[in-house]
Amino acid sequence: MYDFKGVAKSGSFLSILEQARQCAGIPRPVLVRGERGTGKELVARFIHDQSLRREKPFVVINCAAFTDELINAEIYGHEKGAFTGATETRTGKLEQADKGTLFMDEIGNMSPAFQDRILRVIEYQEFERIRGTKKIKVDVRIISATNADLDELITDNLFRSDLYDRLTFAELKIPPLRHRKDDIPHLIVHFVHELHMEMPNLMNKTFDRTTVEAMMDYYWPGNIRELKNIVERLYLYGSDDLILPSQLPAEITGIAITGESFNEKVEQYKRQLIFEALEKADNNQRDAAHELKMTYDQFRHYYKKYSQPSNIL
Repeated sequence: MYDFKGVAKSGSFLSILEQARQCAGIPRPVLVRGERGTGKELVARFIHDQSLRREKPFVVINCAAFTDELINAEIYGHEKGAFTGATETRTGKLEQADKGTLFMDEIGNMSPAFQDRILRVIEYQEFERIRGTKKIKVDVRIISATNADLDELITDNLFRSDLYDRLTFAELKIPPLRHRKDDIPHLIVHFVHELHMEMPNLMNKTFDRTTVEAMMDYYWPGNIRELKNIVERLYLYGSDDLILPSQLPAEITGIAITGESFNEKVEQYKRQLIFEALEKADNNQRDAAHELKMTYDQFRHYYKKYSQPSNIL
């Protein structure tokens, strides 16, 4: 059970946790929205753990990880001989989550055909396995998540508005890490503690105060996932017991890497422009695109490119 104790300190995130507690006991769908790496699945698990279904299964499916055909088999299961390789009957995620919670991640990637079918399942709580003839009744709470702009997808007729309504009895919007910077020192301590739990003989190290300050000033496009990745690399790869700002990746310190090429410098500057504009526009991508005199599609291309956590350390 993940209770965020000692990790969540910022008012914006504590407010989200309080909303999660309030809706946990109501057996209705919840939609969790937020950028990649903000901890949407952890919040979903928190809701499940706070609910009356806590002793029942919490089943996860990533809607972006499967083709349309495969996701149907994953969700609904299939009968023996339903397709090539189906040598036995297999239960799907819905049956596995009966009396519990089904967490559907990346729902913005669902095809129109899959949306049609899952809408009926959410409404009637019954379905058939692939090539099955018997109706299967379940009692499943749906918690879904996405980092996509569902409003835009609905406007473009890529996401059903009635499905959105069914999934959002409650809607939680997780703030990005740059809007909850007070949590960063606590998250660093938490990730270091996890490392020592995993590797008890690990040498103790300390993050210098100026290192933590530099990390708090960074934009964190990859959010908590990126923070965890960098904390682990700093802690595991360094030989000194004090972690200084000089050990931080260049995108955090703003200092060019020795030997960096012209093209790499240009990429670093473009990345900085994108996120500075986004910060100035209060995370509104259309306004940020306008600020940079770019089209919305151009901005989204660069944002997607530069939102990937850096591998440089």
